[in-house]
Amino acid sequence: MLDLIRRHPLGFTLAVLMHVAIVLLMIFGLDWLNPPQIQKPTGQVVQARLVDTEQFARQKKIKREAEKHQIEKKRRQEEKKKEEKKKKEQQRLEAERKKQLEIKRQKEQKKKQAAEKKKKEEQRKKAEAEKKRKLALKKKEEEKKKQQELERKKKLEQEKKRKEEARKKEEAKKKAEARKKAEAEKKAELERKKKAEAERKRKAAEAKRIADQKAREAELQAQWAAERDGRERDSVTAAIKRKVQNSWLRPPGAADRDLQATVRVRLNDSGSVLLVRVIKSSGNSAFDRSVVAAVNKADPLPMPKSPTLISEFREFTFIFRPSK
Repeated sequence: MLDLIRRHPLGFTLAVLMHVAIVLLMIFGLDWLNPPQIQKPTGQVVQARLVDTEQFARQKKIKREAEKHQIEKKRRQEEKKKEEKKKKEQQRLEAERKKQLEIKRQKEQKKKQAAEKKKKEEQRKKAEAEKKRKLALKKKEEEKKKQQELERKKKLEQEKKRKEEARKKEEAKKKAEARKKAEAEKKAELERKKKAEAERKRKAAEAKRIADQKAREAELQAQWAAERDGRERDSVTAAIKRKVQNSWLRPPGAADRDLQATVRVRLNDSGSVLLVRVIKSSGNSAFDRSVVAAVNKADPLPMPKSPTLISEFREFTFIFRPSK
């Protein structure tokens, strides 16, 4: 009730004022709203009191309605209290249900965790037992392998010892055979060296004889080639001078037969003139030009047949003198 008054103070105040007004109306009536007019008595005054039945009925009706309203308000308040109490009860029951569910869930979770813990512990114990079993098995295998290794090493040592003895015997036998073979080979080597030395001396003498003969032949061939090249060189040089002389035209003003010019000529392998120039002038420019013209006119110039001389005539120098 107090909570309702705190939530709706204005409504509560209005309701109280309305009820007070109703009570006042019921007590004092509505005559004060319409005060009667005082008239002077004209005769003998008779004291009497009039009762307004309609007004009384209205007051009674208002009272009944006020009571009914109060009863209805009280009923609604009671229903509201019941609803709130029911709601609170439902909330309490819901909270209690959730609490029970949470307790059940926690119990199940703890049970599950305990089961998992138990399972993990069993798995751990099983794994530990398996690990111990594997370690024992591994240790047993290692001991077995160690024993086998010892036996194998012992056999290997025995076999090595036997092979070493056999090797020593074989080496002694081989050394004896090798010594005999070395002595025989040494003897044979001495005989071979004697024969080789005799053969070497014979071949050296023969080689010296052949070399001397080839040297003499080479010297003769070189001498012959030099003489042949000299003859061919002189022949080609003379032929070039002759051809240039035949191609030369005496220029005007070059009557002096003592004129001469030194000319350098460059040819290709077939004798074609590639370049001709005067390297030492005669002192007469017309004569010098006539010599250059004669060389170009004589193109191609004679070339030697010997390959060793062709390089000499690719570029050469000669002195041109008019023939007398």
